[in-house]
Amino acid sequence: MTEPDLERQRAELAATVGELTDRLDVPTRVRTAAERRVAAVRDRPGVVAAIGGAVAVAGAAVLMWRRRR
Repeated sequence: MTEPDLERQRAELAATVGELTDRLDVPTRVRTAAERRVAAVRDRPGVVAAIGGAVAVAGAAVLMWRRRR
């Protein structure tokens, strides 16, 4: 094998090892997925407000129901 071939194979092997390391790094993958979801929710404040309102109404309904018992 020539020197350029060896260098190319080393680079390919390093890339493969890097990809495998990334795939096996579960904590980082989970953190990255969570960050993406948080960013997606932040981009849609109307949905967050609607969910918050629904939770507030449900909470008030539960309190009223418990007081009437």
